[in-house]
Amino acid sequence: MHIEKIKFERTGGFAGIRLAAEIEMDDISDELKHEIIEMLDEADFEELADKSAENMHMSMPDGFVYDIMIISSEEEEYRLLTGESSLSDDLLPLVESLERIAKKQMRNKG
Repeated sequence: MHIEKIKFERTGGFAGIRLAAEIEMDDISDELKHEIIEMLDEADFEELADKSAENMHMSMPDGFVYDIMIISSEEEEYRLLTGESSLSDDLLPLVESLERIAKKQMRNKG
């Protein structure tokens, strides 16, 4: 799959501050692009996205909720909606990278 764009949103938490980004893969470095693709593969993102709607656990008070959508150049979409308490060890590095990119985008807009 050739990834064109990633939409990332983190909501919830104690302060309720929303963090969001639309990441165009052509706009990031080749190194970061490679790292993200590797993390998606390691987490088996496509399979997780298929299961997320039926297995969503987001009952942790003041916890974050993550909404990650991968859009391929073939117009396929894979969406994962999960709570902080349900993040697997494989997904954590991906979420941390997407949070860093989102924070950088927000700083650059402000």
